[in-house]
Amino acid sequence: MSDIEDLSLRLSDALAQLEGLRTLQEVSRAVHASLDLTATMDAVVHGVTRASGFEVAVINVLQPDGDFLVVSADGTEEIRRSLLGTRTTLAIWDELFGKAERWGSLFFVGHGSTMPDDMITWTSGTLPIPESPDGWHPDDMLLAPLTAPTGELAGVLSVDLPLDGRLPGPVQREMLELFAQHASIAVHHARLHHELAESRARLAHAATHDPLTGLANRALLRAFTDDLAGRSGGQVGVMVIDLDDFKAVNDAGGHDAGDEVLRTVADRMTQLVRPEDLLARAGGDEFIVVVTGGAVDAVLRDTAERIHAALGEPIETRGGPRKVGASIGHAYGPTGTDFAQLAAAADADMYRTKQRHRAKRPWVA
Repeated sequence: MSDIEDLSLRLSDALAQLEGLRTLQEVSRAVHASLDLTATMDAVVHGVTRASGFEVAVINVLQPDGDFLVVSADGTEEIRRSLLGTRTTLAIWDELFGKAERWGSLFFVGHGSTMPDDMITWTSGTLPIPESPDGWHPDDMLLAPLTAPTGELAGVLSVDLPLDGRLPGPVQREMLELFAQHASIAVHHARLHHELAESRARLAHAATHDPLTGLANRALLRAFTDDLAGRSGGQVGVMVIDLDDFKAVNDAGGHDAGDEVLRTVADRMTQLVRPEDLLARAGGDEFIVVVTGGAVDAVLRDTAERIHAALGEPIETRGGPRKVGASIGHAYGPTGTDFAQLAAAADADMYRTKQRHRAKRPWVA
């Protein structure tokens, strides 16, 4: 090789490395700009195929159930169809890593190795069997583990079909290691984002829901009715439900029995209230239903009848069956009516019903 040819080859390699670094920088920006795992993984595999000299790149990511899911793949449409959404187990990856030859932080599984029975793979039908020992065989695999900051396996980046048909050299290997590091960061960022979102959702739910029954609490009830105050058209109805003989449940079985009864009562009423209406625990053994729309009076009466019947059925607890009833009152008016006035009227109606129950008169809605 002449000096000019050698210089030209070195210049070509330098330009290829520079292009690889530019691509890596683009992927780095994508990793830090987005918390969407799929979008970021797509950027990583696309960067790998642009910069590493491989036509195919696939990323598996550890899922909450312990399996690894193919979340992104770059290559032909056939490859994407055959691999995206497929799952493997940690045991399969452990077996592959155990058979592999270590190349720094990469793992090379040669074609002479037996694949695990449950391993889902894609093999090129057009890549020829290499004659040279440094050629890439259709059954070769090159894996880059994606590790969490704590060291456990969070995913796997794999590549296939080298453009030159040869096993990767040091520069290609290092480039793959760098892309794997960025993919690991992206997985970590996405998990932190998911955990933060779940934490916020739990806090928001705890702030607006009763911890015992899971029903809306007074804060959510207030927000719901405040929103109704600004609307026009239709009607709003309020139903107040107070359990009968609940004190006897606590006296006989203790607060644990009372809690079981309240949870069952809440579950039964949830099944009977329309999705667009609000069921809230106002405190103790008192509940409130807010109904909106048209023909509210009929909806209130029908719902009250069904709730009264449902809550009259015995409730099984760990200490044996318990029985409570319900005194129910309601009031309604045009949307925009002061909620406090409607709630007071429904409460007074409920109290009259309770007095009839105490006098052992038939229940009247």
